[in-house]
Amino acid sequence: MSPVRRRALVVTLPFALAWAVVLAVFTRLRDRLPDPLATHFGPGGEADGFTGPGAFLSVASAVLIGSGLLIALGVLRTRTALRAQRPVVAIGYGTAGLLGYAFASLLFANADAVRASRVSEPVWQLGVAFGVACATGALGWLIAGRDTAPEDGPEGSAAPARLPLADGEVATWTRTVGSPVLLFSGVGAVLVGAVLAAVGPGVQAWLIVIGLISAAPARCRVTVDRRGLTVAPWFAPWPRKRIPLARIERATSGAANALSLGGWGYRITGRGSALVFRSGDALFLRLATGREFAVTVDDAATAAALLNALIERERGTSEQRG
Repeated sequence: MSPVRRRALVVTLPFALAWAVVLAVFTRLRDRLPDPLATHFGPGGEADGFTGPGAFLSVASAVLIGSGLLIALGVLRTRTALRAQRPVVAIGYGTAGLLGYAFASLLFANADAVRASRVSEPVWQLGVAFGVACATGALGWLIAGRDTAPEDGPEGSAAPARLPLADGEVATWTRTVGSPVLLFSGVGAVLVGAVLAAVGPGVQAWLIVIGLISAAPARCRVTVDRRGLTVAPWFAPWPRKRIPLARIERATSGAANALSLGGWGYRITGRGSALVFRSGDALFLRLATGREFAVTVDDAATAAALLNALIERERGTSEQRG
C-alpha cells in the first residue's frame, strides 16, 4: 500500500467505523423508534427538539462523513509522515468517537418510546461521550506514531539577510495571504451548524460561531515597515497581530509544513506562536524574549531581509541616542 493510501485509510477509518456503528444501530432499532425522534435535550435531560428518523440519519451521516473529509483534506494536502501530524490525527479520532457515541446513544434513548416528548438523556451520558473521545483520541495518537518534527526551527531556513537601505530611505513590504483550509472548515462548520440548528431549536448553534471565527482570518494582509510586522484581516484593521521592531532579534525565512507548526490558524507551539495559513514559504522571527513567531506568507525572504535591515537601523539609531 502506498504511503498516501495508508494515510488516507488511517485518517478516515474512525469516521467510517463511527458511521457504520450509527447505521447499524439505526437499522437494528428502526422499528422501535418513534417518529419524530427526540434529538435535543435541555439542561435537565428533557427532550426539547425533534426530527424525523430519515432526517436524523441524513444529518448524522453528513456530519460524520463531512468531518472525516475535512480532517483527511488537512492531512493529505502534505506528504509529511503521520508521526509529524499526531495532533490532527488524534483530534480526528477523538471527534469520530465523540460523534459516533453521541448519535448512537441518542438512538438507544429513543428506542421503545411511546412519544418522543417523554424521552430523556441523562447528563452523565455527556461525560461518557467525552471519555470515549479521549480514548479514541489517544488511540489515534498512538497509531500516528512518535512525532519527530525538528525542534531547532524549519528545515532549510535561510541565514539572516538584509536589504541595502540608504540613510533616511523608507521601505514597506506587504502581501496578502489566504487559507483555503480555514475558509473551507469555517464555511463547513457554519453549514453543519445551520443544518443542526434547523433540526432542533438551538441545536449546535455554537458551530456557527466557531465557523465564523475560523473563516474570518482566512485571508489576511502581512506588512513589514518601520513599525515592525503587522498581520490583519484584509477587510478590517482589527483584530491584528503586531510585533514592533524593538521586540525582534532577527528574521529568517524558509519552507514550513502547516502541521509541523501545529495546524492552521493561530497556533501556540513549544517555541512560541504562529499564524498558519498554508504550507510553504514562511517568515520566522526570533523575539527578544527568546520565543519565536512564524507566519506563512509568499516572498518571506524579502520580508525577512527588510526586517533585518530595519532592525539594524533601529539599533544604530538607539546607540547614537545613547
